[in-house]
Amino acid sequence: MKRRNFMAHGAGLAGLGTWTRPALAKRKDSSRSDDGLITDWNDQITASIAAASAAPTVAARALSMVYEAVYNAWACYDTEAAFSLPHLVKMPAWGESADAKAIAVSHAAHGVLLNLFPTRSALFSQALADALIGRATGTAAGVAAMAKGQMAAQVLLLQRASDGSNQQNGYADTSGYLPINVPALLSYPSGNQSANGSDLPQYPARWQPLRVYDNDGSKERLQRCLTPHWGQVTPFALSQGSQFRPVLGSPMPTQHEMLELIRLSAKLSDEDKVQVDYWAANPGTSAPAGMWSDFAALISEQDGQSLDEDVKLFFTMGQAVHDAGIAAWDTKRAYDTGRPITVIRNFYRGQMIRSWAGPGLGTQWIPGEQWHPYQRAYRPTPAFAEFVSGHSTFSAAAATAMAGLRGDKVKFKFVFPANSIGPEPTAPAQDVKLKYNALSDLADDAGYSRRLGGIHFERGDLKGRELGRRVGQAVLARCQSLFNGCDIGR
Repeated sequence: MKRRNFMAHGAGLAGLGTWTRPALAKRKDSSRSDDGLITDWNDQITASIAAASAAPTVAARALSMVYEAVYNAWACYDTEAAFSLPHLVKMPAWGESADAKAIAVSHAAHGVLLNLFPTRSALFSQALADALIGRATGTAAGVAAMAKGQMAAQVLLLQRASDGSNQQNGYADTSGYLPINVPALLSYPSGNQSANGSDLPQYPARWQPLRVYDNDGSKERLQRCLTPHWGQVTPFALSQGSQFRPVLGSPMPTQHEMLELIRLSAKLSDEDKVQVDYWAANPGTSAPAGMWSDFAALISEQDGQSLDEDVKLFFTMGQAVHDAGIAAWDTKRAYDTGRPITVIRNFYRGQMIRSWAGPGLGTQWIPGEQWHPYQRAYRPTPAFAEFVSGHSTFSAAAATAMAGLRGDKVKFKFVFPANSIGPEPTAPAQDVKLKYNALSDLADDAGYSRRLGGIHFERGDLKGRELGRRVGQAVLARCQSLFNGCDIGR
């Protein structure tokens, strides 16, 4: 198997520090030529997401599409598994072989990736050529396998062409969403604050776009809500995006929730800072969903999984993050709640609060209207509503679904050297290690990190985790029914 190298392509964990590869489990059958085939294709997907700076929802959809096509191509060769796509048929016994499976799934992945990221066609062509080295592509079975894979990709793309994502127009909003508040002026904590009150939100409980700067400070840009129509995208296992929509009480968070973020900001440790930046999955990484795809790759390596096991794991994970994005964005759009940077600045305007004061400034007493999340300068807060947390929903869904397949236990360790993270170049002061023994621990840390970083209130995190678990259970149930030869559908 080709050794995993997530840092090489800039996705997943790239740019977030270095990490120590967990010890590899002994391979169940080290002679299998298909070990690592799915995780090699995963490298292509996450690198493409990172290169495109894809929105979290778009990234999740890409993962789900590739892995659904891969699953259906593989199902042509499995005697029990049912198809999730129409118009596909099982391969006769004469065409079944390990090579045929590998050829079929590789052509399925290649076909979908070409559609999603056409500018990377040369890279995908090379990846396909690498995947087919030494395989019996010229035999009748090999030619039939290529056709099976291409057919799975074509059927998937046809089905997803009208799923409500508006891919053909760059995923532009189709719902006509307009923020109710005028954009706010914003500068990064450095003493030059816009605090004249001209940008106060008329509706403090509702989302307010910000005027922010590029990472080099050279160009101001106005935040535009990312994919506000996503709650209407066709899900995989849910009946509709609102199926598990959580109930929101008061549109305003409680003062207790606001004070929690202020107090967390005031006492950030180096480990807290690493946790915030590690989970942030800023543009230029593989997004929250891609992080879970990389975790699946680590699981594959640790568990010594076969191609069959990889197909099932990545298929389940991909559908979980896809439906999680739909459910989370349905909730965000339904309530359109304000982010902490807007709510806290408005509520504590004219008061002094003790909080993080900016890069290198530590904790100080600052005017409430200058409060700022512990985030990178060019991305002080995401460009969409607060409730619920997308990170919490994506992570709980993926963790729940994957744990249902292979158990919750993992053994991950990530190492971040001193002076390696984004919001403060001098942090951490010393190397920091993050260790995880369970998928559920990973999911909980992902959600909590958004409170540490001042991105979400407690309710957005906890309700997002609850929503994600329900989504993950629904996805797991449908996937398991497919693996067992039937389809409970949506």
